[in-house]
Amino acid sequence: MSAAKGTAKVLQKLEKSVSEGNYYEAHQMYRTVANRYVKAHSYADAIKLLRSGALLLLQHKQVGSGTDLALYMVEVYNLDKVPVTEESRDRIFDLADLMDGENSQRKTFLQNAISWSSNNSEYRNGDPLLQHYVGLLFWKEKDYSQAEAHLLVGTKESAEALGLVLFEWSELEPSHDKGAYLLRGVLQELAMRNLRDANVVYSTFVERLPASYLSSDQKTPDGTKTIKTYKSSLINLTQMLLLACQTGNPAIFKQVAAKYRPILAIDENFGALMTSIGELFFNIRAPKQTNMLADLMSSLFSGPPAATSRPALGSSGSQPQPAIEEMD
Repeated sequence: MSAAKGTAKVLQKLEKSVSEGNYYEAHQMYRTVANRYVKAHSYADAIKLLRSGALLLLQHKQVGSGTDLALYMVEVYNLDKVPVTEESRDRIFDLADLMDGENSQRKTFLQNAISWSSNNSEYRNGDPLLQHYVGLLFWKEKDYSQAEAHLLVGTKESAEALGLVLFEWSELEPSHDKGAYLLRGVLQELAMRNLRDANVVYSTFVERLPASYLSSDQKTPDGTKTIKTYKSSLINLTQMLLLACQTGNPAIFKQVAAKYRPILAIDENFGALMTSIGELFFNIRAPKQTNMLADLMSSLFSGPPAATSRPALGSSGSQPQPAIEEMD
């Protein structure tokens, strides 16, 4: 009997066991047979078996057993160094779609999947399509901090989604300046040299601002462009920073950084991000020290704040209220 026929026969037997409600027995058999395949280096058969078992058990609401097989499948992905393809990615999507937020192991499954994609693709932050999917998943569940972390390293479409996430997040605390949420997202995009995405985040966000935030229209210093100004120093700072990065003029960046230094002080990480932006866009060298951006991004991805927390990157400092500001 060929390996393919053998696998099909095993699957048929195990599916019958699940349909009859023998979930524990089926789970153990899926694992036992998968172990045999792995020891024989028949990784494709192991993956097929584990995916089928995980799907079937999850569909039958056997959350623990189904997720266990899904986790094992990702282990085999790593053992076999499975490349990130539409097929291998879709297996992850299909299984994650059947896991809800109450599943304590879902986060581990998603983290392991992203780690696998990082090790088996050109993207050190993990496959962008996978990151985008995970970001949307957390957004749907209103876990805004987790959604933000994944959308920051997603696809081009992730930038608009991030702008929407940040605005929706800002609606949780209407008494606080929405600009804090916007500035957070734009600073992080720029610190990863994503000027296009930073602009998309900005435009998506400000389009939804209530009229009470608008102040007036003013000309840029060279008189070539009219810009809207806001009753929020944080939003004005974000806009001026984007304009500075678009010009590539270090003098303008320094002027913006100096003018808004007190605002940036609301969170020590804002200053670190500005330093990185100065280096990336304007070749303004900071004093030699540890890699602030790498440390900061690491902290963001390893332990984002709770979904209902305020958006400051650090843990201290209250959010400033919207204030009338005259633009120079």
